[in-house]
Amino acid sequence: MTTEPVTENDDLNKEVIHWGSKYLSSHGYALKSDLPEKVQNTPWSDVVRFATTDGYIYLKRTPKLIALEAIITQILHDQFHASVPVVIAHNAELNCFLMKDAGRPLRQILKKQFDAGLLCKAIHQFTSIQSDVADHVDIFLNMGVPDWRLDKLPGLFGQFLSKKDILIADGLSEMEISELETLLPKISNLCRKLSSYSIKQTIVQPDFHDNNLLINDTQNITIIDLGEIVISHPFFSLTNFLWQAKKHHALKDEDDAYLQMINACLKNYMDIESKQHLLDAFATAQILWFVYGALANDRLMNACGKERLMSFQPGRLSGELKELMAACIAIDLDD
Repeated sequence: MTTEPVTENDDLNKEVIHWGSKYLSSHGYALKSDLPEKVQNTPWSDVVRFATTDGYIYLKRTPKLIALEAIITQILHDQFHASVPVVIAHNAELNCFLMKDAGRPLRQILKKQFDAGLLCKAIHQFTSIQSDVADHVDIFLNMGVPDWRLDKLPGLFGQFLSKKDILIADGLSEMEISELETLLPKISNLCRKLSSYSIKQTIVQPDFHDNNLLINDTQNITIIDLGEIVISHPFFSLTNFLWQAKKHHALKDEDDAYLQMINACLKNYMDIESKQHLLDAFATAQILWFVYGALANDRLMNACGKERLMSFQPGRLSGELKELMAACIAIDLDD
């Protein structure tokens, strides 16, 4: 993990760092330095770490509109015994929290020595959490986690497509926006098809991938970056995980490692649907994943400020929407 010292000119609010250092000092943590090290600085989060005599402690701040991470993480840890970070303090007014160190990003390890077994282990952990939460989603909905269940997805997507100025600014033409609007009935049909399988909707993390998994010296894996969770179809998280694995580890659909991961994704559902039904559901989810992804990016844009996010990563919205159009055309060709 690359870090650098925080300086007086950094964006992270001095009040946030002061709160973190004061809390640690007053709760028995001896700081090795007056200033923490900078770990991440993006429009959607600032992360620094304090070196203490009890190991590293991380301080994370997010925009107010996606500042549920500490509460979500604590509930998953305390009520569902999930392998997530241990939150030691939360400041709701400053939209930040402190958490214990849980190791290094799994992607760093895999770049040096690829191990499909570790990815499968992580998938199993996450799908187990999703399964445990599925009958208790009201806990999260009541705290403000967005409800993007399949019956609501087409309506949310229709509202999103009405933001034509933003879509055009991000690279779509008016003709492409019109084409996307004509796809709404097809998207509704796909949502109904995916709902017909016996797969309960649950928490979905938009960025479930190996760089948001930490692994320690004893091979324990911890799932991080949980602030943007929504309630929707579990296969959306898994689709993202597989896509990221192919991108960062040069995997192909026919590779044994990739097939192992597919099986790991389906394992916890094999007792409720046949493997063929699950594969069919997965194929449908892979198309709707672009709809879900567009909504997730729109939510992030609202939280961070559209100008800031679009300048930081231009084309976030238009890229996924163009892939959605291509996927829907492919369906028509298959038919």
